[in-house]
Amino acid sequence: MWQAVNYKKTKRTFQVLFNLILWGMWVGLPLLSPVHQTHEVAHPHPHENPEFSEHIWVELITVMPLFYVITMVLIPFVFQKKGVWLFLGSLILTNLGFFLLQMLFHHTILEFEHEHGTAPEMLGAFPLIMVSAIASSYGLLLAFLEQESLKEEQASEQMKAELSFLRSQISPHFIFNILNSIVYLIRTKASEQAEDVTMRLSSLMRYMLYDSDQTMVPLTNELAYVENYIDLQKMRFDGNVDFDFLVKGNAEGHTIEPMLLIPFVENAVKHGVGLVDMPFIHVTLETTEHGLHFLVKNKKGKEEQVFKDPSSGIGLKNVRRRLELLYPKKHTLTIEEDDVNFSVDLNLILK
Repeated sequence: MWQAVNYKKTKRTFQVLFNLILWGMWVGLPLLSPVHQTHEVAHPHPHENPEFSEHIWVELITVMPLFYVITMVLIPFVFQKKGVWLFLGSLILTNLGFFLLQMLFHHTILEFEHEHGTAPEMLGAFPLIMVSAIASSYGLLLAFLEQESLKEEQASEQMKAELSFLRSQISPHFIFNILNSIVYLIRTKASEQAEDVTMRLSSLMRYMLYDSDQTMVPLTNELAYVENYIDLQKMRFDGNVDFDFLVKGNAEGHTIEPMLLIPFVENAVKHGVGLVDMPFIHVTLETTEHGLHFLVKNKKGKEEQVFKDPSSGIGLKNVRRRLELLYPKKHTLTIEEDDVNFSVDLNLILK
């Protein structure tokens, strides 16, 4: 697929090379051939005869302008705006006009003698037809590639806009949950944990405000963010929830889309605490050479006991859509639940 960012440069290079090759062969190949027409008056090799130069000039005056009229006028202004039938009609009329112009040159400019009964101007129709076919194919190819480039550019811009919206959806939603946790900590244990909580919250906010604007971040930064979030929740629930965060493998050298893992953990905290008997939240991340395996499990309460706020489910819907946009065919996301447990299993091939 042609990428929009390279299309303009690639198009210019293609146009220059195509024109150089086309006209180099069109003018140069006859120079390599010793064949020439037989006339009543013998002529030497075409290279040494004005007849040959006059023929070349006629072709350059008629054939080349025909090529550029088709590619620069008929294709963009007739075919693309008026349709194929009007284009075909215009193409026929244009060929007829250049053919009449060529006949005029044959009778006024070419002064050499032709055999009686021949019609050399009729032979000039074949180069016109040939160059029309070449010009139409060339112009239609450029138009097609330009349309494909425009579609890809629009899709890219749409994806950027959608990702920006999805990120903006995550940040306020997450901030509200964190602030609720901080309020609880300040009210209950501000004296002994205020400094630690403030430092961790500062780290979280710094990541959200600055690192999340980047296209990709080191996986180690994302893991540090998840770890800070879990530690804050541990402080909030003070041992009443069994939190476990386990990292396997080496995360160094990997990059990931920012704020991609935290919604799964946040969802577990939202629905795995409260009116839940012996709640637990277990988070495991295992890195491999090419990707990661991320697993989040939590115990859940009965449906009627779980409070549902209006934003419930935004995080998972959000991250599922981001995975589809950023890692198409490079991830598997499995969400399972029963009467007791809820789990999210993500396998991701990292870029």
